[in-house]
Formats: sequence, C-alpha cells, structure tokens
Amino acid sequence: MKRCCFCFKEIDDDSEVCPFCGEKVVTKPLVENQLFPGTVLADRYIIGLAVGAGGFGIVYKAWDSKLDSIVAVKEFYVSRLMARAGGSKDVIVSKKSKAEYEYRKERFLAEARNMAQFGSHKNIPNVFEFFEENDTAYIVMELLTGCTLSEYLEKNNFKIDQEFALLITNEVCNALKSLHEKHIIHRDIAPDNIYISSGSEIRILLTDLGAAKLADTTDDVIDIILKPGYSPAEQYEGNKNIGTWSDIYSLGATLYVMLTGVKPEEATNRKIEDKLADPNTLNPEISTNLNNAVMKAMAVERHMRFKNVSDFVAAINGKKKVITLKKERRNRRVRRLVGILTASILLAASTFIVQRAFDKKIAEEDLEEATITVWFSVKDGSSEEEAMKEVFSDFKSKFNRVNIDYRAIPEGDYLNEINAAKASGNMPMLYESTGLPESVLESAADLDKVIGSEQFEECLFLNQYSKYYTTKKQVPLAIEIPVAYVITSGYFETTYEGAYFSQLSDFDAAANLAVDTRYAHFLDDNFEIAGYADQSAFLDASENSSAVLLSSSMIINEVRNLPYEKKYVYCNNADLKCRFTYEWSITPCEKDQQRAAEVLLSWMLGNVYQRTLMVNSGTNSQIPEIPVNEECFKTKMQYLKNLEPITEIYKNFVFQKEDET
Repeated sequence: MKRCCFCFKEIDDDSEVCPFCGEKVVTKPLVENQLFPGTVLADRYIIGLAVGAGGFGIVYKAWDSKLDSIVAVKEFYVSRLMARAGGSKDVIVSKKSKAEYEYRKERFLAEARNMAQFGSHKNIPNVFEFFEENDTAYIVMELLTGCTLSEYLEKNNFKIDQEFALLITNEVCNALKSLHEKHIIHRDIAPDNIYISSGSEIRILLTDLGAAKLADTTDDVIDIILKPGYSPAEQYEGNKNIGTWSDIYSLGATLYVMLTGVKPEEATNRKIEDKLADPNTLNPEISTNLNNAVMKAMAVERHMRFKNVSDFVAAINGKKKVITLKKERRNRRVRRLVGILTASILLAASTFIVQRAFDKKIAEEDLEEATITVWFSVKDGSSEEEAMKEVFSDFKSKFNRVNIDYRAIPEGDYLNEINAAKASGNMPMLYESTGLPESVLESAADLDKVIGSEQFEECLFLNQYSKYYTTKKQVPLAIEIPVAYVITSGYFETTYEGAYFSQLSDFDAAANLAVDTRYAHFLDDNFEIAGYADQSAFLDASENSSAVLLSSSMIINEVRNLPYEKKYVYCNNADLKCRFTYEWSITPCEKDQQRAAEVLLSWMLGNVYQRTLMVNSGTNSQIPEIPVNEECFKTKMQYLKNLEPITEIYKNFVFQKEDET
C-alpha cells in the first residue's frame, strides 16, 4: 500500500488513479529539484507534491504518520545556492556558497522559532516542529487552504468591501501586537504575506516571519527586505532605524491598496516629492477620519506615524480622532518654535553658568601662544579621526592661541612610529600611550596637574587611579570589562537566560564555551580559563562550534558584525577586576607647550570630548571603549541597549594591575 500524494488516502501500489480523490497517481515532482512524492522526513512526514515555492523555500503538502493528519512542510531551498540531483533527498552546496547558505539557513530556522513562540495564535500559522535533515532544514506547520490577499485582490480586480478591508487589517493588527510585545519586527507586511484561510471559518493570518528581526538587536548583517510600495523609506537605508513604526507603515500601505485599488508610490520617491493621493480622493466612501489614519500610518517621517499598533487600531475603527498630516505638521512646528524660544532663554542663562564653571576648572587661565603635536592611533573604518578633529576645533575656539598639529596613525603602524620618534628624540607632546612599553613611558612627564583637575575628580572609576598606576605618567579615558558574548539563534544557540553570570559553569556545557586568548591575562584575573577552545571557535562564522565567547568589551564591534543574533552577558561578582584603557601621556617640553598639553588632556576627560568620540555615534559607533566620564558613561549605556545591564553592576568594578593581583 502507498498513499496518494494529493489526499493521502492509502491506495494499492499498482494504482494509477486514486479511487478517493480521482487524481492521477504521480511518482515524480513537477520540478526536478523538488523532493519526490513519498519521500519520508524525520521518520514521520510523507511528502506529497509541492504547493508553493519562493526565493527561500519550497512548501509541500505532507502526511503526518504519527498524528494521521495533513500538514505543510516548508523546506529551506535557495536555488542559486543549492542543487539537488533528481531522485535524491540531499542538497548540494558549493564551497563558494557555503557561508551564505549557512547564514540563510539560520535565518530560515529563526523564522520557525519566531512562529513557534506564538503557539496557536489565531492570526499566525501554527508551527508544530522544525528540524535539519538532508543537509537542509524543514518547518512543519498547519496546512492552510485559501489564498493570499494579493491573489484575492487580483481575482476581484482590486476591489474589496471596506468592511472586509478593515476586518483584515484588524486581524493583522492582532498578530502584530503579539510580535511587537516580543520585540519582533516583521519587516515584510504586504498583501502576499497576508493569508485568507477558507476553512470552516475565515481566518486572516500574517505569514512569512523569515524577514523578522528583534527590535533591539545590533545585528547589522541581517538582510535588507524591500517591497516597493509597501516598505518605508528607512528600510532602504539599512536596519538601524527600523522599528514598530516600520510595520505600521507597511500595514497602512496594505490598507491603502484595499481601500483604493491603487498601490502607493515607492517611499523613496515620496521622500523626494510626496505626491501620494489621499485615499478618499480615489474612493469617496472613505470617511475623513479613516483617510487621515491611513495617511498618518504612511507618513514618510517615521516620527509622524502612530506610536503603536493599538493607536492605529483605535484610529481606523473611529475610536481615535486623527487630524491631517498637514495640520499635525503645522502644530508640531508651533510647539517646536515655542520650545526653542523657551530653551534659548534657559540656554543663555545656563551657558553663562557652565562657562563660568569651566573657566574655574581651568583656573581661568588664558594659555600662551603654543603649538603642540598630538599623535593617536586609529582603527580601520573608525570615525575617531573625525571626532578628534571636532574636539580640537572645540578646544581652539576657547584657546585660540594654541595650535594643534595632529597625526592619526593606523593602529598597526603606531608602535613603530612611536619607537622611531623615541629613537630620534622627536616624541609628540601629547600622545595615546595604551600598551606602550616601559622603555617609552619612562621618559613621559608626571601628570599631577591633570590628576588634580576637577574634570579628573568628576570621572567614574578614577578614584582607583593610584591602585592601578604606580607612576603618574598615563591618564586613562576609558575602561574595558569582561563580557560573555552569547549566540541566541542558530544551530549553536544556547538557551542562557538573563543578563548576568557569576561563573563559567553557569553556561550550559552544550554551549561549548570559548575563551579569547588575546585577553588571557585579563580574563585569568577573574576566571579559571584553562582548557577551553580559543576565540576562533566563536568568531569564525564558517567554522563556528561555540555558542559563548568569554572576552573583553573591546571586541564589541568585531562581534556585532557576525552573521547571527547574539546578546551580551556580564559578570555580576563583587570585586570584578577590570582594566583602564585608552591611555594618554605627555612628553616633557617647554612650559607653555606643556601647560597647553595638560589643559587639552584635562579637556579630553570632560563631557565634550568623550561624548563626541564615544557616545554621539550611538549604535553605529566604531569606538568600543566605555568612557570614564560619568555623564558619558551613563549616556552610552542608554544608547547601546546591550550595554545597559552594566549600570547595575559598575560599582563592583575593581581596577588593579595584573601583576599586583
């Protein structure tokens, strides 16, 4: 006996036509690269014919032999990356395509995990299981009968009853609320991802969560998803400005199509010149409030859209009054002008006070004419040089008789340049000295005046300066701390909960913890790190075998660019040993030059410098250092949500040289 690949009733092996459904028995797939009917997956699912195929997968109708029910099985299959010989189950992936294949397979499985969170949610397809087999991956879900909204619109010449359009939108909003509560952004709402199920009762389902991303992730590698007419402008610019407001735009555009039969103009064109017609000019039956609600949801400026899905639902159902965008923009301009006027008055007063305070901090001195040389290292792709130029400009606006001759030297060349300058007796007057050998630092000037400045006293952690530095030849501008980087999705994911750990054994043994040997001495001060794999087991995406890496906060950018989702976990032990970093020194020089260098270094401890370099570039900052300035430290923790847990434990930080522990 075998099963019909259409109705899955048992039929005789020699049957050519199914006696139950009347379909001709098929033994081969309709497309060569698809699984043959009758293929068994996971010793449970009997594959029938494919019922759909897209860029990232093939959907088969299948029989669950354990539950005796028909299901849908979605197979991860990207035709440009993969191949399958006719009659074979296994896929073939070239070595050239392996990295992208692995990344996209993880995204495919992330879709399953996203959907599985919502169990039997009536507006999200139910996922029963997902697994890997045949060198690819599969998602088992409920089989839907019906059509996509896109197909429905085409069949009905893009005419749809307003009441049905609002029903569809309300049901999709139910799904979106649940996603957003879990901080998941769909990113791909459009008619082809809304399904109208025609079972015993009509169900509206939001499908294809393969494009979804966590709202607070810093993963910049995730694909840019675009649907012209439905995607907001921010999705064309990358992923950093995408949020709940992006989904609201896409749903507003979908409602626009249902109400008018016209697909909106692409958002990037609207950003240049917005010619989008109001819905009620195309369909006079649309009420003024509904018209305004749709246009507000589709505002080009994301801050003009609804704050959340609940507000959008209230508006389209007439429970919340919505004014036109033109009127709202005018009201905002009036409020902004009033705010600016008020702020200007306050700023004038506060500027006077702040300026007086700053003048006091630098002893109200007017520096004499001097030219000072400043050297610092820069990493590839870093914004540090531009930030330093801005700092120097601010400094010179106060001390216009001081000239700054600076050199930004590539990180890999910096030590050689410093050694050459030392040998020739031409050391820069102020220079970054992180990690420089004692042979260079022994001739540096004592920094008593910088250490005695009010800027120094106002910095966090520098009350431990004397424990860390036996001489006064360096002043740090930042700190680094131990961090455990944890993969939260993919084949090597770990289920570690929370933002803190106390010992390495807290991480499940299955996570295959790796330790960054580049920071071995630093990490060994706090943990027993012998016996673990090195950092390549985590950082090499193509050979990844570890779900957790114990390392330093200094590799945040390196980890950020890895092609999988991750979180940062911090040690909450008392007396956690950390390090000062981003250190600076001064070379003894003539009186006026040395005083200018001391005042500049004191300035660099202050809010202006540290905000410019380490905070203002926000989530895209190329500067991983954690600032010592208190205000900037707390601001950076707020900007980068992955760093926010540090605000609960920073009082445990202890700074003490490794050879003194």
